[in-house]
Amino acid sequence: MIDDTAEKTLRGVHDYARQNYIMILSDECERVLRELFAKYKPLRVLEIGTAIGYSSSLMALLSDCTIDTIEKDSERIIKAKQLWQTLGVADRINVFEGDASQILESTTEGKTYDFVFIDGAKSAYKSQLEFLLPHISQGGIVLCDDVLYLGLVRGNEKVVHKHRTIVKNMREFLAYIEDGSLFESTVLEEGNGIAVVKKL
Repeated sequence: MIDDTAEKTLRGVHDYARQNYIMILSDECERVLRELFAKYKPLRVLEIGTAIGYSSSLMALLSDCTIDTIEKDSERIIKAKQLWQTLGVADRINVFEGDASQILESTTEGKTYDFVFIDGAKSAYKSQLEFLLPHISQGGIVLCDDVLYLGLVRGNEKVVHKHRTIVKNMREFLAYIEDGSLFESTVLEEGNGIAVVKKL
């Protein structure tokens, strides 16, 4: 349960992000995240895509978890750290600066997570999850935002060139998580598409 003061702070950051076109998780994904934390109460969390610290703050307030989060934008990391301090959760969040494709291995070395939130580069979802598989505990949950990407991933219309790579990669990602031997997965049509994946 998040107290009213913290909720008010989060709401201010949420509105700031929306007004300034900073990509934080969708409102629909936030609702799902809150439900998942209430159900599973994860303790070791990995986040790919810190932005200004909104979702990591939310997760830290929803459980007693420790979070590793990856972000390549140094200015956003500064804002995130300020938010964590304000909310009193800074001691449980470890931020790693760099491109996830380059630092994911060093960040996760020797670690296992029971919750992973992937909300970074859309084309990298599949490769990141494949790499992370040994680092996710059995029964661990992976939450991914924007998996239907503008409604193009499951559509039949011709995809314009600038979106083609992301759509192709996201289709491969959905095929991967729907492999019943590895995962139990649900793809919600809400927002821009939300995937909830449970490692078997």
